[in-house]
Amino acid sequence: MPDSPDQTLAATAAQAARRLVRGAGRALGDDASADEEADRGATSATEPAAEQPHESDPESDPGRQDAQLSRQANRHARVQWRLTQAVLGRDAVPESHLDFEVDPATLTRIAATAKRARAMAVFGDLVATGVDVRRAHAETVRSLCASGLRPVARAFLLGVEPGLVDGALLTELGQGLVLFSMAEYDLAWREFADVEPATLADLVPVEAVTCALADGSPAALAIARTLAGSAEAYDVTTLVELAGRFLSTGHEELARELVDEAAGRDADEVSERDALALRSLRRWTHPEAVAGPAPGQISLGVMDYHQPDFDRASRNVGDYVQTLAMLGNLARFRETTFTGADELGDLLGELQQRVLPELHLPGGRADVHLTPISRDFSSGDPVPEHTWMIAFGWHMHSTFRLGFGLPYHPNLHPVFVSFHINRVNVLTPETIDYLRAHGPIGCRDWTTVDLLLSAGVDAFFTGCLTTTVNAVFPPTETVDREGDGVVGAVDLPPAALRAIKAPTEVATHAGAEFREASLVSGTRAAIELLESYQRRYTRVVTSRLHSYLPATSLGLRAKFRPPFLGDVRFDGLLEMTPQKPEFAAIRDGIRELLARVHELILAGTAPADFYAEWRRLTADRVAEARARFEQPVVLEATGFDQAATTRRLREGAVRLGPHDTVDADRITDVAMSLDRNFLDRLPVTVESMLSNASGPVRLWVTARGLTDEDLRNFSALFPELPVTFLRFDDVDYGEITRMLGHISVATMDRLLLPEVLVDLDRITYLDIDTVTEGDVCELAATDLAGHPLAGRPGRQSGATLWRLAGDKLAPELASELRRSMSARHAFDFAALNAGVLVLDLARMRADEFVARFLPMAGRYGLNDQDILNAYAGADRVELEPRWNALPLIEHLADPGVIHYAGVGKPWDVELVPQGEHWQRYERQVAQRAEGLAR
Repeated sequence: MPDSPDQTLAATAAQAARRLVRGAGRALGDDASADEEADRGATSATEPAAEQPHESDPESDPGRQDAQLSRQANRHARVQWRLTQAVLGRDAVPESHLDFEVDPATLTRIAATAKRARAMAVFGDLVATGVDVRRAHAETVRSLCASGLRPVARAFLLGVEPGLVDGALLTELGQGLVLFSMAEYDLAWREFADVEPATLADLVPVEAVTCALADGSPAALAIARTLAGSAEAYDVTTLVELAGRFLSTGHEELARELVDEAAGRDADEVSERDALALRSLRRWTHPEAVAGPAPGQISLGVMDYHQPDFDRASRNVGDYVQTLAMLGNLARFRETTFTGADELGDLLGELQQRVLPELHLPGGRADVHLTPISRDFSSGDPVPEHTWMIAFGWHMHSTFRLGFGLPYHPNLHPVFVSFHINRVNVLTPETIDYLRAHGPIGCRDWTTVDLLLSAGVDAFFTGCLTTTVNAVFPPTETVDREGDGVVGAVDLPPAALRAIKAPTEVATHAGAEFREASLVSGTRAAIELLESYQRRYTRVVTSRLHSYLPATSLGLRAKFRPPFLGDVRFDGLLEMTPQKPEFAAIRDGIRELLARVHELILAGTAPADFYAEWRRLTADRVAEARARFEQPVVLEATGFDQAATTRRLREGAVRLGPHDTVDADRITDVAMSLDRNFLDRLPVTVESMLSNASGPVRLWVTARGLTDEDLRNFSALFPELPVTFLRFDDVDYGEITRMLGHISVATMDRLLLPEVLVDLDRITYLDIDTVTEGDVCELAATDLAGHPLAGRPGRQSGATLWRLAGDKLAPELASELRRSMSARHAFDFAALNAGVLVLDLARMRADEFVARFLPMAGRYGLNDQDILNAYAGADRVELEPRWNALPLIEHLADPGVIHYAGVGKPWDVELVPQGEHWQRYERQVAQRAEGLAR
């Protein structure tokens, strides 16, 4: 019986894998030994014989030592030469290792090539050991995605499909895995939804269940439950991953069954990580009985940092420093008595004794029961009715990327102070309503204030809760020091560490042990940490916010050295010192607020009355924040004379083709932008557009680096096309820090079109990496309905765009950008993908688009797509997806314009989805060129 295609492919892969193993053995084993022998032989032939030194006198022959070092260096050079040759090929290195030098570029190429080879080798390795080809296929895609090689994964899917039985199915599953790795769960579910559940369970159970739960439709949930029914077939890791996902989405019974199945497996099947995750999950699937508040006790929640997604639970003691600071404010009330789970009552009693005498508060006579509340999964906690909680810190760590911990458990009455949002997708419509109902929201940083005000939520700045942590520590100057003291270097990168010119002690806030720490033990660890700061450090240099601010609170000098000072977390918290009035204002302001908050809670105030008083207490702060929020930003003009530049561009335009025959009433105007790197691609883009246009087209090209001959050659290919080239070679927008790696500054030039093409009121723009399969005349006729442009929304939110754009800016510029964009565009809109646009040039001129928005490039380093989003926001017409079809993430049956956005182009060596469209027009261009040659 002949072998099946799968068997043939498996045999070939196995044979290749065996050759690879043998080759590796020769390259790294036998040949390495031969190299050492050759080194020894060469040495003995060129050096005089020398008496061996005695073992007791190893330095008796310096000459021999030098020879040994020389041989060692020679061997290292030879190994590097052979490694580079093996990874990059013989042509990449000189003939002799003596002429070989490793430079950073070569090392980067070696690392990239080796990473790719290692990921691709998964397929051969698995098949060679007897693993089913289909499973090997899925594991290879996972490996490539985990290595950040999604374009290679897509090429692998397209290249392997013809050789596999069910190749189309596996390609569909593989594309689902690629999209899953991008957290594009809705798109991934489209790939998984129609696949037989048995196949999903066999090859992609975790990914399929995650996407089904994210979809949430009855049909998707039915498939997820079906996959859970295959529990006996799964290994422990899969059971744990599935249990967590079901638990976090409210399917507690299914989660419990999966945990029980995993717990019943033999010990040798359970890895250490799985054991830890199982123990964490049991907190919710098999909760222990915990005493709640007694009748008459006030119930108060204390934020805890455990959650079902074990890898997302806190491993940073800095979180517990925040908890310590919050509890220190509560402990100021000396007459309050505390009980609680996890020995929380005892901890509060100790903190009451630690509070500095001058910070004691009168009153507060009440009996309080304290309950740990999961910050990220309070909905799964047994929360007593009418439980108050101070809500602070970073919100939120998602749970399996399936959701965040807001809104909190319905039994909680939250009071938001020192609150930070780090991911804008926390702000679902439900969460926004929840924050409005429990506001105003006191925010740790100005970025969060601006974000919430943009969403219509009353908010104000409090600063960070950890500024108040000194309440439970003696003054640092009264603490007995250990020795002369050193500089505490907390979680610093090597370069920052080397810059410290003083005795240094390296420390870290991160530790795996904190993922398992109880709330009390984590808080005690925070106490010990800060006590060590006082005893050991003369000053602190750190990349951690919750090292820098607590150290400052304790009176220590602290230097803050994070990777990016423009990070969203830090607006309003930089350059703090113990004596600075701004620092005292933050610390004292939080203490004042929390004193009143706790006073109201301890007095038994009803929730409605409490929130009314909270709004009164914070009204002036909200008004101050709103006035700041609405303050306009006036940008300086660009670094060049716009009027003179646009006039010169018009005067220097090169017009080719039959312009005299243009019928202004019928013509469709299209613009493209490029530099010399894309010159060879331009004809393909134009060929596709002209082949499918229902009427005449006129082309406008902004160009850099093109010669007169280049322009004539292009026009000769398309003699029927009136084309105007606009030379932008010397237009300088300043440093564009947001320029993407696969594009150049040429893409910025389209931003000047409203002022360069003053005789046009409308134009359609196409990126060069597009193929037009529809009628560009139909696209150009899109009804703009008074909006300045039409385009397709991308996958990123506008609010996220500004947050990311500010990361590498100076802090004041980052703050200005985020605030002004939050004020201009109400939360939130889907950021525009600017690869295909219909532009109302007349409206853009009326809005003074170029004068008002182009300066953002030089001031903030924004790229062209950023600036168009800053201008239009949600004020646009949304194009149908077919007019900007993205083959890397979607299938469209009738694409109008195929846009090969991102990394992975159809002219590259590797295969790309729907690359055949580009290649067809590439052949048509070649036929045009052949016709000219004849």
